[in-house]
Amino acid sequence: MVTLTLLAAFLFLVFAQAAVVRSEGQSAADAAALAAAQEARDRLLDGGGDWGDIVAGDGFAVGSACEAAARLAGRNNATVASCDPDRARTGYTVTVETGRTVGDSLIPGTEQQTAQARATAVIRGLCDVDTDEEDLVELRCEEDRRWSFDPQDEETWPDARDLFRVYLDE
Repeated sequence: MVTLTLLAAFLFLVFAQAAVVRSEGQSAADAAALAAAQEARDRLLDGGGDWGDIVAGDGFAVGSACEAAARLAGRNNATVASCDPDRARTGYTVTVETGRTVGDSLIPGTEQQTAQARATAVIRGLCDVDTDEEDLVELRCEEDRRWSFDPQDEETWPDARDLFRVYLDE
């Protein structure tokens, strides 16, 4: 009876360790996907262009987004297995693999067992273009916010974080 109880306790410990590694992986995937989407969002204003396209999120896929995902995954002891733009939802889907394993246990193979996790972060536009002229752009945004600026003068442009929200998709 004592042997069975100890065996059950050790098995429970293995499953608990696996759950912790999986949870760490999911946290790393969430953070990496958010980093990719935030980097892409921040680059949407680079170089200007048609403000209707910008607020629609066109051209969001940038190489530096997956680099940002890899940096943040590394800080969370994980590596990026895949990082892909999700054009249907204007965002990034990132899959990571944990650097940590379940560890030694009574179950063979757990000492090399890592976890994989996947997350998608979405970039959602908050504004519509009211006026798009050569010397004036007016944006109407959620929460009754408005922006009016000279499209030729980048110093007058709103920040990308004011025009877009980045969030994890379920």
